[in-house]
Amino acid sequence: MTNKLVDFTVQTFKKQFGEDPDSVYMSPGRINIIGEHVDYNNGFVLPAAIDKYICFAIKATDSELSEFYAADYNEKFTVNVNDDLKPGSTRWANYMLGVIHEIKKLGKKIGSFKVALSSDVPIGAGLSSSAALECGFAYALDSIYKLGIDRKTITIIGQSSEHNFAGVKCGIMDQFASVFGKKDKVIKLDCNTLDYTYYDAKLDDHCLVLFDSCVKHTHLTSGYNDRRNEVDRGISIIKANYSEVKDYRDVTHDMLEKLKGELGEVIYKRCRYVIEEIKRVEEAALALQNQDFKKLGELLNETHKGLSQDYEVSCSELDFLVEEVLKEKGVSGARMMGGGFGGCTINLIKKEDADNVIASIQKKYKDAFNIDMKVYQVNISEGTHKYEGKQKVTFSITEHPHRRYNPLLDQWILVSPQRAKRPWKGQQEKVNEEKRPQHDKSCYLCSGNTRVNGDKNPNYKGPFVFKNDFPSLLNEDISFQPNDQDDDELFRINPERGINRVICFSDDHSLTLPEMKVEDIVKVITVWQEEYKSLGLMDYINHVQIFENKGSVMGCSNPHPHCQIWAQSSIPTQAEITQKNLKKYYDKNGHTLLEDYLKKELNKSERIVLENESFVVLVPFWATWPYETMIISKRNIKNILEFTEEEKKLYAAILKELTTKYDNLFETSFPYSAGIHQSPTDGKNHPEWHFHMHFYPPLLRSATVKKFMVGYEMLAEAQRDITPEQSAEVLRKLSSVHYKTRND
Repeated sequence: MTNKLVDFTVQTFKKQFGEDPDSVYMSPGRINIIGEHVDYNNGFVLPAAIDKYICFAIKATDSELSEFYAADYNEKFTVNVNDDLKPGSTRWANYMLGVIHEIKKLGKKIGSFKVALSSDVPIGAGLSSSAALECGFAYALDSIYKLGIDRKTITIIGQSSEHNFAGVKCGIMDQFASVFGKKDKVIKLDCNTLDYTYYDAKLDDHCLVLFDSCVKHTHLTSGYNDRRNEVDRGISIIKANYSEVKDYRDVTHDMLEKLKGELGEVIYKRCRYVIEEIKRVEEAALALQNQDFKKLGELLNETHKGLSQDYEVSCSELDFLVEEVLKEKGVSGARMMGGGFGGCTINLIKKEDADNVIASIQKKYKDAFNIDMKVYQVNISEGTHKYEGKQKVTFSITEHPHRRYNPLLDQWILVSPQRAKRPWKGQQEKVNEEKRPQHDKSCYLCSGNTRVNGDKNPNYKGPFVFKNDFPSLLNEDISFQPNDQDDDELFRINPERGINRVICFSDDHSLTLPEMKVEDIVKVITVWQEEYKSLGLMDYINHVQIFENKGSVMGCSNPHPHCQIWAQSSIPTQAEITQKNLKKYYDKNGHTLLEDYLKKELNKSERIVLENESFVVLVPFWATWPYETMIISKRNIKNILEFTEEEKKLYAAILKELTTKYDNLFETSFPYSAGIHQSPTDGKNHPEWHFHMHFYPPLLRSATVKKFMVGYEMLAEAQRDITPEQSAEVLRKLSSVHYKTRND
């Protein structure tokens, strides 16, 4: 828990101030085993530091103003430490201002600083979060400015701060325990001389559990100061009658009985509690040392009775908790703890019974008061100190390696944003920016030209479709008779039948999609629809894949604007995996995966690149390629045939705008592989499908630096450096006017 608190506080400092702290300090809350309300009566107390801390991340500065940030309140405060400091309206800051004031009174000089603080010490639970705040801050200032203040003086600084800047006349115990605490030790403290002795507090088969009544108190409103005034009045009366009495340690029961009339019933009871509690501290210290938990429990019970009936600082909730817990198996003793009128009870319980006791009391308390009781299991721990442990850095999605899940493919991708800072000395591609003619006599895709197989292209205008001259799939219906080897699960073969076609986008050889007019792209989309429909109607065609490879770096052998269609009898692997995961999600949720995903992406906005009335361009959360994007229809469309005429125009517009941004990124004709994913043509109903289009561009750092899918990517899993959020921000900021036409 300590490491978690440190990590949070350090990251909070970095977030608030934009830099790392110089050092980190920890200051604990405290429990008081016994000796309640006798610290300001010069009695003995038996406190211990616990493993609940306030953490301070601090850095000295040269600024005129010092800056404070309390993470738990989300509040900032600034002050010039050289000013004449006075308490203000920010209560938590008053404790710290008081510390600065007391240090200056000692003639010590401090400079300016930045400090962020956070705490896991429950406030209002009687665990002295205020003392932890004062003493931890004083200790930190002493350390960073090398003031040479000893630990006892730090406790007095904390106490004086609370007196003068918080208006609470506290004793010294809380501060002393916070500063002088040791692991597995209690401190028997003489609150008069500040002499102290450590006693072993190894609880072995017992544990200390705090029950928080959740009846919150502050010392200012709890009657704390009233009780102090009453016992001050009492000791004055006693001293006036007995010259040998210096403080409550010298008072006997006989003295009290003789002065009962003069003291009055109320002050008499207050004084009786104090002298009996001072005696109990001596006995409790020995009981702990001897591991006499039965005796220790009896003393705790007596203390609670005195606090409730004589000192009258308990309340119905605290009395209920003590009364009920003492009925439970394994409980040795219990009492209220702290200033009173709420807060916690401290309970000595056998470890083996603790869980059952906690569950039982939580239920009883809820039934009785309709309050959910909080529970703190505490260990006796180190006092105020500089944190020397290695600070565990809090995860940052922009700085630390992490894996992201792709629900479409049921795969993970490794994201390594820290690698984006590395220098590049790898391959750089040659940029070919020669201006192409509108018609190239040597291009076998241009209108009127002869292709390699001897067929002559017509003098087409606009889109042109033809059968691929060198197809990867064949249309022939081939007879296939499996042999014994084909039945072997390690040597499986299935014949594949299909059709490959090429679609030229335009007769203009010089164009690419971003340079075409929207109305001409609409014509291309119309052809895609026609081909998807006609091919899909063939009884053996179960999948139609429309895709474009742009640029020689993507294996495109001809720069003429064109794409391909592969229609085949099987559903290919990537589409089949996607199909499986889309169906799994749809069957579970009743709506499409991409419908839900798009809603969340639109809500977050951090990966959105473009949006119009019908389509969204985003960088997928799980994107693999540096500037990978996906176009998703807003409406639940299963395939391209479901487009309205208006949606065709909007789809064409967003295709043009996206590819324009791509070209503008490095001011080059941007290479990519892009393809449409839509429902199969297997004759089945596919409500799980949601139309989308992928763009996979390889360029990473410039027009000459691309990402390679090699090594780890081939042997383990996909990996990227720049985060999808960073990619989206870059693309989003790019102009939608093509770089070649900006000066037109």
